[in-house]
Amino acid sequence: MNNEQYPLINAQIKEKLIAAGIAIEFYQYDAGELIMKKGTISDKVFIITTGEVRVYIEQEVKIQLAVLKHGQFFGEMSCLTGDTVSANVEAIGEVQVHAIGREGLLLLMDEHSQFRMQMINAMVKRIQNSNARVVEEHEKSVLVIKQQEGRDEERYGDIIGDSEAIRLVIAQVHAAASHTKPVVICGEPGTGKMNVAAKLHYLAAEGLYPLLTIQPDKLNQSEWEATLRAARGGSLVISDAEKLSREWLHAIDGTDGETRIILLSSVQLPLQRAQLIVIPPLRERVEDIPLLAKYFAVREGAAHAEYAFSQDALRMLSLFPYLRNNVEELQAIIKEAFIRSEGRMITSGHLRFGRSRSEGERPKIGLALGSGSLRGLAHVGVLRVLQQENIPVDYIAGTSVGSFVGGAFAAGMSADDCAAVVATMRWGQLVRPTFPKRSFVHNTPMVDFIEGHLGKRNIEDLPIPFAAVASEVATGEAHIMTRGSLAHAISASTAIPAVMRPVRFQNKTLIDGAVVHPVPAALVKSMGADIVIAVNVSAESFAKGTTRHFIDSLMNTIDMMSAKMVREELQLADIILRPDLGFQQIGFKDMNFCISAGEQVTRQSVEQVRQLLDQTS
Repeated sequence: MNNEQYPLINAQIKEKLIAAGIAIEFYQYDAGELIMKKGTISDKVFIITTGEVRVYIEQEVKIQLAVLKHGQFFGEMSCLTGDTVSANVEAIGEVQVHAIGREGLLLLMDEHSQFRMQMINAMVKRIQNSNARVVEEHEKSVLVIKQQEGRDEERYGDIIGDSEAIRLVIAQVHAAASHTKPVVICGEPGTGKMNVAAKLHYLAAEGLYPLLTIQPDKLNQSEWEATLRAARGGSLVISDAEKLSREWLHAIDGTDGETRIILLSSVQLPLQRAQLIVIPPLRERVEDIPLLAKYFAVREGAAHAEYAFSQDALRMLSLFPYLRNNVEELQAIIKEAFIRSEGRMITSGHLRFGRSRSEGERPKIGLALGSGSLRGLAHVGVLRVLQQENIPVDYIAGTSVGSFVGGAFAAGMSADDCAAVVATMRWGQLVRPTFPKRSFVHNTPMVDFIEGHLGKRNIEDLPIPFAAVASEVATGEAHIMTRGSLAHAISASTAIPAVMRPVRFQNKTLIDGAVVHPVPAALVKSMGADIVIAVNVSAESFAKGTTRHFIDSLMNTIDMMSAKMVREELQLADIILRPDLGFQQIGFKDMNFCISAGEQVTRQSVEQVRQLLDQTS
């Protein structure tokens, strides 16, 4: 098969062919139509007039060998020697070819010296490379078959979801299927990056060509070239692509061949030409959780999706943030719940959240420190007792004031040091009036206050794993901050709606997390806690006590909105601490009262904590 383009049949040669009674036949083929089949004998040589054809062998899937274009030819070996055709040839798009028989081919070789030499060279080269060709095709077959083993059992699911984010992902997949430029699919672990890659591949190649994967640690030049050849016409997926060196990323970015390269990464990559598809974490598309849950339940054997879950179970599933493994974590929870339900409707009692502990591993304790404005000073008392009793704190999740106190403790500040700082604190150090008056105040000074005491710290570097909860203004969804500036995360988590100006952080506009996770028990469970201690400092009753001004009324309104969410989320807590703070309004002057209330309720529960540690060891 020629790899150059030649004007094979000019007017003079055409006249000689006609004079010799040799017919020149014309054929037209549609996309995907088979022109020549491996194992048959061809009595013609085909010369491409318009379009392109694909030459391939077929094992478990199609293995592409070459793409031929205008002026190139195929079928010449079988036509001349009478041997069987060694590969299939199909039309890529609409293709037009001319065909002549063996006599015409010989005449063409006699009259066209350039073609004759090219034909002889091609035949000699083919004979010389026959052994290498066999080895190469075997290598491709082995690679493809090895990676295809078990794929009949491994069925990639649909891209499930009706959120705006998932609709965008689906649109981007369709756009990427129209080209072969590199594609980066970015998302947290368990978001379904490989699932999206498979959908892109099958949409583009209709499942007829290989879908192969490779790990960065296996990436050397020879392995890369072999795998790239084996995946020709299909897709090559590079997992954990964030581990690639800059040199490899640069080389891949410049690739534009017959194989689609798909990079799966947990972070965005510095590629210029690649199309980016970002899959948002499950907690940022909560409306998709019921759809996914029903889908997984049906896959497990549920007879009817609509009757697979009780409403309380769906609410609990939607409440959990799935920090550790996103959609895959949800799927595992549904699988276990379906077994517990014995195939009947899944209720909240069938759901089990959190990690699986290794045998002999100490249970991890997580604190969920809730919202409640200055009532949250009671958190300092809780932390003081836990420190005094040498009860380990392995994870902390905080909302609003809970993020303020919890963030300081996670950064290494002792409970006594927290109390000392709070004793000197006043609102003027934390907020300033806003101009123009879109809100009453902004809490930008809080960032300087925090960094003045803790330094410029990033959450991911803290001694105790920490997460702060805010709410995204545009969507109303929770925004969970486990990386980035600690001070800015706390500032966002404490920005009271309508009172304080929203905080711009991590490319989102954020307000107080109390409207989404008032007591973040589900969050700290998702972080990896085996034992969850939830501290609820919100007001017990909204009818008692007097409101002094608009801000008091607004805080009461937020507490009322949060009450139902608190009750649901506390179902995931093992111990609930409710400091007795009464119903009066709390100010900085009441610091000692609040801290004492936190200490008292914690001391009453110390023995319960120790028992849980013993029971779960």
